[in-house]
Amino acid sequence: MTGKGGEDMKCLRHSIIFFVMVTLVLTCSLTKVLAAEQNIRVGLWTRQSSIMVSSDKLFLIKDPGTNDTFGKYNAGDKVLITQKNGRLYINNLPAKSMVLSVQPSDDDGRTVVNKKTYRGRILIKKMTDGITVINDLPLEQYLYSVVATEMPATWPVEALKAQAVTARSYALYSLNRHENEGFDVCALAHCQAYGGSNVENDIVQKAVDDTRGQVLLYAHKPIFAAFHASSGGNTENSEDVWGTYLPYLRAVKDYDQNSPNYHWSLQMTPVELSGKLNQYGYDIGTLQSVTLSALNSGGQVDRSKNGAVKTVVFSGDKNIARLTGNEVRRVLGLKSTKFAIDVIIPSPKKINVPIDQYSGYSKDIDVELPDYKVPKIKTGVNNNIHPITNRSGEVIKIDGYGSGHRVGMSQWGAKTLAEQGYDYQTILYTYYSEVSIGNWY
Repeated sequence: MTGKGGEDMKCLRHSIIFFVMVTLVLTCSLTKVLAAEQNIRVGLWTRQSSIMVSSDKLFLIKDPGTNDTFGKYNAGDKVLITQKNGRLYINNLPAKSMVLSVQPSDDDGRTVVNKKTYRGRILIKKMTDGITVINDLPLEQYLYSVVATEMPATWPVEALKAQAVTARSYALYSLNRHENEGFDVCALAHCQAYGGSNVENDIVQKAVDDTRGQVLLYAHKPIFAAFHASSGGNTENSEDVWGTYLPYLRAVKDYDQNSPNYHWSLQMTPVELSGKLNQYGYDIGTLQSVTLSALNSGGQVDRSKNGAVKTVVFSGDKNIARLTGNEVRRVLGLKSTKFAIDVIIPSPKKINVPIDQYSGYSKDIDVELPDYKVPKIKTGVNNNIHPITNRSGEVIKIDGYGSGHRVGMSQWGAKTLAEQGYDYQTILYTYYSEVSIGNWY
């Protein structure tokens, strides 16, 4: 990194060195040691009518409450578990329990469920809406898969270590998040992406092992260690995205310029945009205008000072829809909530010019003209209204930055810092404020 970016990195290095020295002293007093590593229950599937289980080792199907064994099976055997009439069935034979445990006889064994492979044991629960499948396993083994799923194994090891500490902190904070469904976390990005043991990698496993038990702490507890792919130049304060103030999730400068989603754009017609709104229950009729302040406006009612959209107003001939930035992101399929909107009339790519005034012959010539940006309406009260003119070819252009919610650690920023020679502690202290790194077990 050169020029201004190089100066930024120097300033970052000096400030972080001091902060790390102070925090390391605090960490010693904040370290908390538990008796043992705990397990985590990962919800794999819900509302299933049947599942197929197998293993690469001898495996047992038991009642986890009484420890009674319902069946012993050889490696490679396939067992079909179904539900009907309010009961579970094992290979069409009724089970005497509403919860089954499937576990290899060897701790190194793997259980195969619906063609995916998992460590630990598999719990199968009969719920009112079908079968729920849960993977119950040690937290560190869970991280082998999460880190490999969330970050490429080819990235620098210090970035992988930062991801491991972040994922561990997030998991501990999120225990019992899905308690009503009978597990701690789900296997989707809603919690953390978890792909089972199929996705594990030796490099990632070492990064997890090298940071074993380490978590980000605030007030002696694991933090909600939010992370995302790329922020588009700067992260956001938690309250500007989710409405909740968390002192350790503050907006900071990011180093994600190499991210493929640092800047992105898309276009859609007014009819297409209205159609997307209608699909989510916002029937505004024919779109007439969109109200949103400029990206570089420095923070207004509808936007944070770091660019996150808080609200957008879509006005139609039937109704007006006021959506939050997160709702707009979901409805329009945007990569982040840091975006700008313009109404564009595309310029012609060819123009027809006469070549002989007597014969009437003409010729198409390729031209490169800038598109026409429709000016905003200035009402004296709101100067951020983008009108729809209904001219031929009119489109709504959305220019955005970053990918994800843009709060907490930026994975692409972590990659850049690791490539610059920073260790994982420095990376973590860059993105999380007022925290320490301690051993939870």
